[in-house]
Amino acid sequence: MQHEQTLDALDFAGLTVGEVWLHYVNMGGDIGETEVDAYLHGMMPLPAGERNCVSQAVNELIDDAAGGHLSAGCRAPYSVNHSPIREALLPATKQDCSPQYEGRCSVRSENG
Repeated sequence: MQHEQTLDALDFAGLTVGEVWLHYVNMGGDIGETEVDAYLHGMMPLPAGERNCVSQAVNELIDDAAGGHLSAGCRAPYSVNHSPIREALLPATKQDCSPQYEGRCSVRSENG
């Protein structure tokens, strides 16, 4: 599920929900920190657009931490229901974060 892989990417990068939420709000998101936290932990659904905005916030923070270098590690996925064009632009290969996250964290988009 998208929320699990987004949380995996957040954890792998050493980010906090508060950091992600602040970046999400600065990008134009309008859901509260508690709701973002509940979504990431599978306790609250979000519309595809909001899920993708949270994923984008995580990925931008990962990119910032990589210092401008291509961050080939764990990435938050995007919902293909919301952005079919983005799916075509994403790499076709799966990139796992680490053995701990194997099978859960990849650059591919998925539904949910």
